[in-house]
Amino acid sequence: MTLGNKRPYLLLMLAIIVADQASKWLLVKRLPLEGTRDVIGGFFRLWHVRNSGAVWGFFSGHDHRLVPTLITLLAIGALLVVAVFFARADRGARLELLAYAFILGGALGNIIDRLRLGYVVDFIDLYVGNWHWPTFNVADSCITIGVLLLALTLLRKTPCTPS
Repeated sequence: MTLGNKRPYLLLMLAIIVADQASKWLLVKRLPLEGTRDVIGGFFRLWHVRNSGAVWGFFSGHDHRLVPTLITLLAIGALLVVAVFFARADRGARLELLAYAFILGGALGNIIDRLRLGYVVDFIDLYVGNWHWPTFNVADSCITIGVLLLALTLLRKTPCTPS
């Protein structure tokens, strides 16, 4: 199976990267670092933050320059593994290919930030009262959607037999 046969999924990956990078560019241009803008009061705001760590900001407080480098290398390694699964997936496995496209597009969006800036721009802040979900971005959302779709494909392949 060649990648040319998977053109729609490659285009989706590209659209995700463009949407992610464009949203981050707009945010950086219009909202200062640590600045906020309410979208839905008491629930959703834009909050310009930098994440030099891993998912949900884990390891972001470390001063050692090796931590962001290791996180970037791990992200690239994971990206390569998913890319191999994408390349090997059968063209008829549309939901699986869709999942990989979301994961790869999102991962590439964040890796571009890490390589270009040394951190990831996050800005979607969901909260209720003092409870906050970790701040995220379009790429993170796409990775999450992809993982959920991939889980769905695995559940569909698993036979349900009564015990």
